[in-house]
Amino acid sequence: MEMTRFATCWLACAILGAAAPIAHAEEDAAQPAVATVRVAPATLAPMRQSLTAYGTVDFSADALQPLSVPYQARVVRVAVVAGQAVHKGDALIVLAPTAASTLELQRAGNDAQFARKELARTQQLFAQHLATNTDLATAEQAAHNADAALASATARFGGGGERTLRAAHDGVVADLAAHAGEVIAADTEFAHVGDTSGLRLDLGVEPAAIAQVRVGAVVKFHLLQDGASERQASVERVGSQVDAQTRLIPVVAKLADSAQVPPGVAVSAQIETGSGKPVLGVPRSAVLWEGARAYVFVVQAGKAARRFVDTGEDDGERIEIRSGLAANESVVVLGNHELQDGMAVKVQ
Repeated sequence: MEMTRFATCWLACAILGAAAPIAHAEEDAAQPAVATVRVAPATLAPMRQSLTAYGTVDFSADALQPLSVPYQARVVRVAVVAGQAVHKGDALIVLAPTAASTLELQRAGNDAQFARKELARTQQLFAQHLATNTDLATAEQAAHNADAALASATARFGGGGERTLRAAHDGVVADLAAHAGEVIAADTEFAHVGDTSGLRLDLGVEPAAIAQVRVGAVVKFHLLQDGASERQASVERVGSQVDAQTRLIPVVAKLADSAQVPPGVAVSAQIETGSGKPVLGVPRSAVLWEGARAYVFVVQAGKAARRFVDTGEDDGERIEIRSGLAANESVVVLGNHELQDGMAVKVQ
């Protein structure tokens, strides 16, 4: 009898024990799944778009001080080399007139001396009534012209001795094509000193992309020789014709004041090409696709709601949303791949 009661009790406990997990499972199934997500607001901001261009750092034409003399000269001494930094007043090159230039100056002096003597003789003859008013006026004009020619020659030749050319401002010797002992023709530019405040980026852009470039656009660039530190400039001029050598359209950018770079170096640049107008956009990670249709998940009252949207430009960080979303609505940017429409979410 006792064995029968024990068996009955054991059987009842076993049945109750087996029923307990089933009850817990039913309770868990009744509770909705909650997904942990991260969100970000849809914001109005300009799209970041850019195109790549290559070029060099160079001086603008108005930032170059040309070196030349108005007479044939011989190079006595060169005090600088191309690429050297100089300060205002520093000696650059010493020149002396050649024998031909010296002879020209002497001839001007002789002509002036002869003209003055001829004027004095004519004045004496005029006083003796042996010369006419016309003779006197002609002699006076000849003397005046000869003196003017001598003054001009003296100014051009600097008195006929050695002449030191100096830097008119702080800068860099951009180029130098003169060597000691060399003869330089009159009015020939044999060197240029560039003002570093006039440095520019000379870039080349593909003709198909030139319509995207606008004056004032930000240019971020780095030197190809170091490839590290990024510097900034802004577009100053946009060309309209293709360069015959490069087959590219030239774009000139002015360096920012903080961009200290040596002239003549090669650069790689990114020219911002966006319109600059703010557009509604979301992070790229927020946009999912169902075939050709784009959608996002917005968080409303603790639940994820799928929203189909029309997309526009993509700058690599943000995607433009043209319709289907309003500014400041929260969209899911992390955890959205596991979401379903209407699923409960917990914002991390």
